Amino acid sequence: MNPTEIQKRIDTMPAAMSAKGKRLPGAEYRIAANEASSIMLRFAKPGSNWADEYHYVKGKTPSELLANADAWIAALPTAEEARMKEFMTALSDVIELGRKSGVEVEFVNPLVETMKRLSSNIITDQRVAA
Repeated sequence: MNPTEIQKRIDTMPAAMSAKGKRLPGAEYRIAANEASSIMLRFAKPGSNWADEYHYVKGKTPSELLANADAWIAALPTAEEARMKEFMTALSDVIELGRKSGVEVEFVNPLVETMKRLSSNIITDQRVAA
């Protein structure tokens, strides 16, 4: 595998991460003295304006490295799943904050019921992937 082939494969990774809902994606193939080569995949955390999440991919050969990076990207949740997880995390945090702050039960209980319905819908979602 030559540098041009590696570059072509690396160039496709940010678009693949973007399709999975990752913001500000980037990919770097790293070759350093006295170290195994690696690929660094980066993207922004939800709500961040900086690429501040990193995932490092290891492999023994360029082909293995690229395949491992592609597999990691493919295993990411869909953009819709990621948005739902982000929402449910925020909702859970609000529920916990309400409980800790002594917010009246009649305000917190509807949030708890919403969380239960969302959780149930995710578990039983039987849609066929397009």
